[in-house]
Amino acid sequence: MTSRPRPLLVGIDRYVLRACGRRGIPAVVVYGPYWRDSGLPPLPDCVTAVFVEDECSAEAVLTALTRAGLGEERFASVTTTNEYALVNVAVLAQALGCPGISPAVALRFRDKHLQKEAVRARGIPTARTLVLEDIHDDALPELPFAAGVIKPVTGAATRQTATVRSTDELHRTISRFRTGAGSARTFVVEEFQQGDEWMVDGVVHNGKIVFASVAPYTQTCLSTVESQAPLQIRRFDPDTEAWTFDLAVPVAQNALQALGLRDGIFHMELFHHQGEVYFSECGARRGGALMHEQVECKFGVDLGEAALSLAIGEEPDVTVSLRPGVVGSTYITSPPGLLFDVPSHDEVMSLPDVEYVLLGHLVGASLPAAISDTTKRVGQVMITTDTLEEFHKRSEEVLAWFADRITVIPVGSKGRDLHRMQSALGHDTRLTASYRRQDD
Repeated sequence: MTSRPRPLLVGIDRYVLRACGRRGIPAVVVYGPYWRDSGLPPLPDCVTAVFVEDECSAEAVLTALTRAGLGEERFASVTTTNEYALVNVAVLAQALGCPGISPAVALRFRDKHLQKEAVRARGIPTARTLVLEDIHDDALPELPFAAGVIKPVTGAATRQTATVRSTDELHRTISRFRTGAGSARTFVVEEFQQGDEWMVDGVVHNGKIVFASVAPYTQTCLSTVESQAPLQIRRFDPDTEAWTFDLAVPVAQNALQALGLRDGIFHMELFHHQGEVYFSECGARRGGALMHEQVECKFGVDLGEAALSLAIGEEPDVTVSLRPGVVGSTYITSPPGLLFDVPSHDEVMSLPDVEYVLLGHLVGASLPAAISDTTKRVGQVMITTDTLEEFHKRSEEVLAWFADRITVIPVGSKGRDLHRMQSALGHDTRLTASYRRQDD
């Protein structure tokens, strides 16, 4: 036990853990099988780690804490950046008698229908929705909109999401989703929203946004998945593109009040069309896809530090140190197959204007046949340039450079194909045999 209550972190967040180490803040982190199998990042000495079978199960977390002798500890708070563990965190906060998001608020952040209903009730423009309680029901509804988007009602990362433009297409999509491995069953059909997709990443404290960064996707997340394109994001500049902040931040503030989030990190998605901003979705967590690195690079704000401060009941330091120019990132994608060779971290970092690189697959990994959601990539690269034109040009150059240097063994490759690949990489491909005679 420590004299100062420790925060309980559900799931691994390397940015919050880094902040714990820098500030010497003790914490308890519970983590599930994904991190046990893929490998835990280095943990600060002040952090106590506890393995649990399921980060999303109150039973698993409470029993694991009790076995570790922590069942009676009074925690400073319970927090998570695991989208799927948010409701569990709310339940744990009540069970452990410590600060945390309430179950009612957590539900509004997880259920896309409830979320839009709450936002719409506050007068914020957003898409109409139709809930499909069980896509395995025999009776299928008609599409109530000219065009819609179907997705799991508690989904994330544009997984199992598709555009539908007719009732027949809706029914065909439902049939396809029924046969998917591990498919969700409760879906929502949302009215299709035109426009550019923006995001707001920020910090809310005592119900007020104390920091916000606005950014556009090069194309919408759904278009990116449907076109099998690499996801690209860059940060708007609050000086040269102040109009984007003027449009987006008031909507974000109003939406957070409607949803009930008073303290935390948030990642909100909006649509911008003809000078109007429409609410899309919001997570009570940090966004992925190098959001943290972009925000820290462009604004000098560490979202992990802010999250830790809120977790221990302190006011977060969100002092902005603005970097001029363009800060953005692009996914590195690849053809399907077995990853055989990939450029090193140092090689990628040596490219002009590359500020940060994260390679997400090890050699030997099996790469999927298609981009099924916005988490699929071989790596991510953050790029800084003076102008937007230079950013897009440099992104294309990095993608082309990487494509020339990644080697993937296609599924079903024949022996002659493997010989050619190994020969091109400088390996000896001759079929040879040797025998060493042992004298008595």
